[in-house]
Amino acid sequence: MKYKARLIAGLALAALTTSMNASAETGAPGMKVIDRLAPGGSGGWDYASIDEAARKLYISRGASIMSLDADTGKSTLALATTNRSHQIVPINGGLELLVTNSGDATVTIISAATGKTRVTTHVSAGPDAALLEPTSGLVAVVGNRSGNVDLVDPKSGASRGTIAVGGTLEYAVADGKGKVFVNVEDKGEIAAIDMKARRVIGRFKMAGCEEPTGLAYLPPNNVLLAACGNGVAVLVSPSTGEVIQRLTIGKGSDAVFYDGVRRLAFIPSGDSGTLAVIAVKGRTARILETIKTAKGARLGMVDTKTGKVYLPTAKFGPPATPGGWPTVVPGSFEILVIGRDLTHPASRTR
Repeated sequence: MKYKARLIAGLALAALTTSMNASAETGAPGMKVIDRLAPGGSGGWDYASIDEAARKLYISRGASIMSLDADTGKSTLALATTNRSHQIVPINGGLELLVTNSGDATVTIISAATGKTRVTTHVSAGPDAALLEPTSGLVAVVGNRSGNVDLVDPKSGASRGTIAVGGTLEYAVADGKGKVFVNVEDKGEIAAIDMKARRVIGRFKMAGCEEPTGLAYLPPNNVLLAACGNGVAVLVSPSTGEVIQRLTIGKGSDAVFYDGVRRLAFIPSGDSGTLAVIAVKGRTARILETIKTAKGARLGMVDTKTGKVYLPTAKFGPPATPGGWPTVVPGSFEILVIGRDLTHPASRTR
């Protein structure tokens, strides 16, 4: 993905414009950074995922997997070593985790308790995002570089086929009814996959959306919400592909996640250092508030039990080589915890 260029540019930008830093409008939930967890560890990070039943938050750290107790904040820095891991999917009742590894184009199935590997399966190049699709019972593994979606049986670890999508693939979501939707970053579109037929059945061009990355499906509204690299989020019909609405968000977004209990969607923007809190009623979306977070906080996850949002980030130094990635300041990795601001008028009415 092209996040590197956006991050380098974003770290040099001034603070966000006045409109993006405006205070919450009437009806906003009143949220802010309420804690900063400093579990330690070196290197970068990628996707965060949560097993709410087990109360465990998992974060890929590239060469390892970090787990965090969502109730106590206690962390395990290296539950398992990995080869450039990206996504961690709780499977088999949370007893195991499926991990995507782009370093050797594999997925590994490991014990959630010990980190011990049970199965290693080779998949298409650049395995990145992954999800457990409920109607088939298979894990769909998104190949960022290959343009393929590989299907893996979480019980046996065996490959169950490959769906050719094409393009540079980013995040994917399932609608729970047999369809998977994948953001195709280099084409500015969403590909719709029928899991039973195991083929692409639609391609939805998102006009005005450049380099789509994060994606969420909102079941109560039957809409898709995609984050775009040009500071836009789009609401899309999963049936027709129609772009229903566009919203202005921050720069450098890499994730969208949804709290189905409170019916709020969240989009973190790493260049701008902001978190957009979005409500969707019917097929109309509005940004309730934009929370100041930190540069680099582009990924995360929400715990629907508590309503807290977790955003990994760190402090950055200059690139080691001209035009390279900004370096992460050693020991600066932290997880921002976003929760209700109990001093906010919106909170006092609840």
